[in-house]
Amino acid sequence: MSQRAVSEVFGAMLTLLVMVTAAGLIYMISHPTIFSSIDNINYRNAVKTIAEIKELVERMKFGNEIATTKTIQLNMGSIYTSSGLNLSCIVGGVSMERQLQDLNIEVSGRIVTLESGIFEKAYGRAIPIPISEPSVIATSDTVYFTFYNFVGNFSAGGSKVTMIMKYMDTLKFNTSELEIETEFCELWKKAIEKADPGILTESDCGDRRLVVSAPEISVLIVSIEVS
Repeated sequence: MSQRAVSEVFGAMLTLLVMVTAAGLIYMISHPTIFSSIDNINYRNAVKTIAEIKELVERMKFGNEIATTKTIQLNMGSIYTSSGLNLSCIVGGVSMERQLQDLNIEVSGRIVTLESGIFEKAYGRAIPIPISEPSVIATSDTVYFTFYNFVGNFSAGGSKVTMIMKYMDTLKFNTSELEIETEFCELWKKAIEKADPGILTESDCGDRRLVVSAPEISVLIVSIEVS
């Protein structure tokens, strides 16, 4: 083989090596950005889906919807029910406790939770700003709370899921003191303080617990079966 032929082969190999190296560098540089963009899109879709579900269950609360089917694009995430907040109070001289279930969408290390309000956890830690505030309304004589209880051991994952929600019942009662225990204690505290800061009698959240006291506290618990 002539010297010129060897030079041409060597030049072609060198050009190919430069192209492969450049492609590798471009991939290494762009890889985090690409996947970060995908994760953000999936997260925004999860927030949008939970917000749409909240609208549906709010219609159920008022009897405008009995059952509905929701198709959810998860993009390799998961949707599931889990243990949510605990409520304790005295109703008619009788102690009452209720453990409610939340509805969650988990995607890319973040969890979007529907627990009256819409809350978020990132890598196991609750984010201190709610996506949507919980339902707490204070008037001159009554404080109103609305809670949602997603009944059933529901869990699904993949790219696309069809979920059925059926209205079960609405439990309504009045009390003068309500204890709320939840991992999103700080977010509930902010919402209650915004409604009426004078009704919080225990609010340090050290044990994830709040106590609300008022002459009249009206509580709604809307139970939705999820399958």
